[in-house]
Amino acid sequence: MRARHKRARRKTARRPPFDALFLDRGDPKDIRLVPGAAARLRVFARAGTALYIVTNQSGLARGFLTREQVDAVNAEVVRRYAARGVPFAGVLVCPHHPEGAVASLRRRCRCRKPGILLHERALRARGLSARRSAVVGDKWDDVGAGVALGAATAHVLTGHGRRERSLVLVGAPDAILATTLADALDQLLSRALTGRPPRRSA
Repeated sequence: MRARHKRARRKTARRPPFDALFLDRGDPKDIRLVPGAAARLRVFARAGTALYIVTNQSGLARGFLTREQVDAVNAEVVRRYAARGVPFAGVLVCPHHPEGAVASLRRRCRCRKPGILLHERALRARGLSARRSAVVGDKWDDVGAGVALGAATAHVLTGHGRRERSLVLVGAPDAILATTLADALDQLLSRALTGRPPRRSA
């Protein structure tokens, strides 16, 4: 009985594979869940990793989008993942752009990726470690934010990935190179569990 209790305590004290996992939201016109992603994200969430979406929404500064539209898309993405057992700790939005048409949002900021102000705020609010976090995306902006944080990074070929891969190869030679979000999550989990460098699948 005593040995079983010790094993239980060790199990509950085990750290999650990553403190936080930051994902890009993707195209607001196309609210689709990436095949296989929800199942992998459930593994991270159940292990205690805080999941975040971080998105640049320059359409707000440019006057193409309203905050209500952006919030509605974000809420729908979160709802669809929640229905599959994947809770998000937050959706972090940068509304700025230095060439914006909306005066209050026309600025250079530290929250627009590859800036890391939004990531830092989220980590600080929960007392999480940047170096025990990971960032996944299809653009250099995502990977660049991960490099600036000192986090693990993964670049996917979906979305803008093929166009941006050359930038990632130069700017983040240690980044995980994946084909899809599901592939990136598999490789990140393998890295966290084994401590070995990830395979490069793409």
